[in-house]
Amino acid sequence: MVTPPKLPANDSLPPAMRTIVVWIGVFAAIVVAVLSLPTFLSGPANPPQAAPAEPVLTASNAAELCEQLFTEPREYISGDAQRRRWALRAESCQKAFEADPANTRLKVNFARNLPYERKAEAIAMYREAAALGNAEAYYQLYEHHKSWDRGDLDKVPLVTRTEAGQALHKAAELGHPYATRLLAVLLDRGDTVKRDPVAARYWAERALNNPDKDASKGDLMVLLGRLLVTSDKPDERTRGLDLLERTANAGVFGAKRELATAIRKQDPVRARNLLEEARRPDPGGAIAPLAEMLIAGEGGPADPKRALSMLKGTSDNWMAKGMLGQLTFEGKLVQRDLQEALNLIERAATWEMQARLQVVRLLAEHPELRVGYPKSTLYWATEAAELGEPGAMDALIRLKLSDNPQFRDRPGACKLIEAAVSRGDQSMAQRLTDCRAS
Repeated sequence: MVTPPKLPANDSLPPAMRTIVVWIGVFAAIVVAVLSLPTFLSGPANPPQAAPAEPVLTASNAAELCEQLFTEPREYISGDAQRRRWALRAESCQKAFEADPANTRLKVNFARNLPYERKAEAIAMYREAAALGNAEAYYQLYEHHKSWDRGDLDKVPLVTRTEAGQALHKAAELGHPYATRLLAVLLDRGDTVKRDPVAARYWAERALNNPDKDASKGDLMVLLGRLLVTSDKPDERTRGLDLLERTANAGVFGAKRELATAIRKQDPVRARNLLEEARRPDPGGAIAPLAEMLIAGEGGPADPKRALSMLKGTSDNWMAKGMLGQLTFEGKLVQRDLQEALNLIERAATWEMQARLQVVRLLAEHPELRVGYPKSTLYWATEAAELGEPGAMDALIRLKLSDNPQFRDRPGACKLIEAAVSRGDQSMAQRLTDCRAS
């Protein structure tokens, strides 16, 4: 036992100082006692737990093991362990496929493990399995296009955008859960497939009835509710509001923000309160609409200074950056700077079709502006035009006819005009005449 040090035997210290000295002595005794504890409390009696044994591949468990290893572990594993896991997955999928090459599920799993150098072979296998009705094969065709074939018009894609869009539709039709949810999102956002709000609502309903493993029911209800409230049918809008009310009351992420957006015109006070409540848990979705209301004085006193502070205070919020870009373009609350406005709006263009088209128009109207990746900008502008997004073809033609050195391409513009006229677009007839005369 450790004895605390004795205090001086005089009473010359003030009461407060004597109390401090007493506690210093007690604390010192505790520290000494703790340091003197037997080492077995932290020694070999509690060794670190051994890593779980890796599964052993056999002919009988190859197919099952292949499927299991596509699901990534939730807990942390080292890089070496991850590489061993991938190698085991590739080996098990190959073993299972070789034992039953007619099985389309096994064929798709084997193809998914092929290295990029063998992607042409993998895609051929996907197409074979898709032709036999395999939903995963259709989805993997879309996935390859999304991951490897986009962003550069000079690159010949192994899977074209048209094939990818059709494959995603087919995967959803065959009941692929993730493809169903993704299709609803893309039909709303405009990416690979043309925006179609009616179809987006249909597929969101299907996704709710057939959820994928990574989506909660609440998240799917918010998605469907968000899409339904934009309908011009009263019964669909009413149902959408009900879904958003229920999910907002249940605390589902994003529900308060979407409910606020839906009721903003009818009840701006409540909408603003909902956005204030959602601001901290959901800054990515709530800050931009709340800033709009603060600037306009909707649902309460105007506070543009606070709105601007919120917009500037986020580093990775594309909605906030897009709105800040609009303010910078207009010279509202901040100094007008067209290049900075373009840079900010381009952040939002990754996710929003209207922002994407605005970038194209700004570059055409202000030829002095520049983007960091012109090939990527041209790719997205061309995709939007090919999909038939409203205003996209006109914006692309104007960009190619402009004096912007990153995009000037008069022969390319004339080809687009000629193609548009051949499809019956008489609004382009005069432009075609001008092209032929030049």
